[in-house]
Amino acid sequence: MYFHITQKRVRKNSDTLEVFNLGEDEIKKFDLSAIPLNEDQIKNIFNAFSENHLCGDYPTFQAFIQLKPVSHLKRLVWKDSSYKLPKQVNRQTLLEFLSQMFIGFENLGNQQMIELTNYYFILKDSEGKELNFSTKNIYDWKNNKSAYLENISALIKKNL
Repeated sequence: MYFHITQKRVRKNSDTLEVFNLGEDEIKKFDLSAIPLNEDQIKNIFNAFSENHLCGDYPTFQAFIQLKPVSHLKRLVWKDSSYKLPKQVNRQTLLEFLSQMFIGFENLGNQQMIELTNYYFILKDSEGKELNFSTKNIYDWKNNKSAYLENISALIKKNL
């Protein structure tokens, strides 16, 4: 039996099952602020990342940048593939993107990073299977200094 509940998250820990909501109030508690952008810069970044990194509509992207609520069904899809495993979504580039777009992102706890990411993004592999974030992805990102992460930063700076 399968139930679909919008804007609910289910997390499994050892022997407990937790269900939690991430609403506008919880987003405000994250102590994040977007880098200052004007409308043209937001459009430029959206267009640049829409080519190879994400799918979605502009109003959802704009709400994401402003940390406003979005519909569970209209979340952005991160499609940037991994260099080593081309069928997998590169979660580390998404984390790098978030760290470049939001001041204070690196200071969030691992679970807060996962909640924020899952609220605004869907991760789908090349076969359309939805993937999850884990604390290992965050650990790997924090310790990764690869050039492809620098490319995310360069793409943002190029479009500012």
